[in-house]
Amino acid sequence: MRYFRLRYDSSGERRPAAFFLLPALVIVVLTTLYPLAYSLFLSGHSWNMAIPLSQPVPNFPDNYTNLLSDKQFLSSIRTTFVFVVASITIELIIGMALALLITSSLRAIGLVRTMLLIPVMIAPVVVGVLWRTMYHSDYGPINHLLTTLGLPGREWLGDPANALLSVIIVEVWQQTPVVTLILAAGLASIPVELGEAARVDGASKARAFWSVTLPLLRRVILVVLVLRIMDLFKTFDLVFVLTQGGPGGVTDVMSNLIYRTGLRAFQIGTASAMSWVFLGIVVLVSLFFVRQVMRQGNSSS
Repeated sequence: MRYFRLRYDSSGERRPAAFFLLPALVIVVLTTLYPLAYSLFLSGHSWNMAIPLSQPVPNFPDNYTNLLSDKQFLSSIRTTFVFVVASITIELIIGMALALLITSSLRAIGLVRTMLLIPVMIAPVVVGVLWRTMYHSDYGPINHLLTTLGLPGREWLGDPANALLSVIIVEVWQQTPVVTLILAAGLASIPVELGEAARVDGASKARAFWSVTLPLLRRVILVVLVLRIMDLFKTFDLVFVLTQGGPGGVTDVMSNLIYRTGLRAFQIGTASAMSWVFLGIVVLVSLFFVRQVMRQGNSSS
C-alpha cells in the first residue's frame, strides 16, 4: 500500500494528487468555465452571425435592458413557470399516490414497479415523437378513443387552448415514475411502528398519513422539488419535438426561445443575455429549495 501514498516535497504540496487532477480540471475549464465566460462576454455585445465576417460589437447593457420590454421573452418566462409549477404539482400528487401503492402489501406490486420504469427508460425525443403521433387529430389513438366513446376529438397540439396542457401531460407521464421511486424510498425508511402507534391511538389512515407520514417525508419531498424543478426549467427536447414553441408561442419555454434566437436567428448576443437571465432565475429558485432542505436537515439533527 505504500506505493499509493501521496509523497510530499519540501513545500508540503501534493504533487501526485495535483498531477492526477489536472486532466479533469482541464476538461472542466474547456467544457464549462470557458463557454460560460465567453457567453457572458457575448451577452454584452451585438453579433449577428448570419452576416459573413461580422464581429461582436459592444452594446452593454442594451441586450439586458431590451429584454425588459421584449414581450416574447417575458411571455416565455411566464410559460416556463406555469409549465414547471403545474408539472411538479401533478407529479407530486400522482407520485405520492403511486408510492403509497407500491409500498403496500399488494400482490401486483412487482408488476407495478416494472411498469413504472418503462417511461423513464425512453429518451425524451422518442417520447415526443410517440406522443405527437398519439395526439394527431386525424389518426391519433386518443381522438379515436374519444370518438368511439361518442365524444368530440380535439386538436391537442395545434390549439392554443390545449397545447401547453398536452405538453404537461407528456412530461408528467415520463417523469412521475422518478418522483414515485424517490418517495417510495422515503416511505420505506419510515418506521412502521409510528403508523401503528397512530392507529392504536384511534387515528384513521388518512389522519395518520397527514399527521405522521407526511411530516417525516418533508425533507424527501424538498429533495424531489429541487431535482425536478432544476430538470423542468431546462426542458427543451420534449417541447421542441412536440410543438417547437407553438402554436402562437403558448408553449415557448425559455430554453426553446433561447435556442431559436441564437441558433436560428443567429442573434448570439441577445441569446447569451437571455441565457444568463435564465441561469439567474434557475439559481435563485434552486437556492431557495436547497436552503429549505438544509434547514430541515439542521432541525432534524
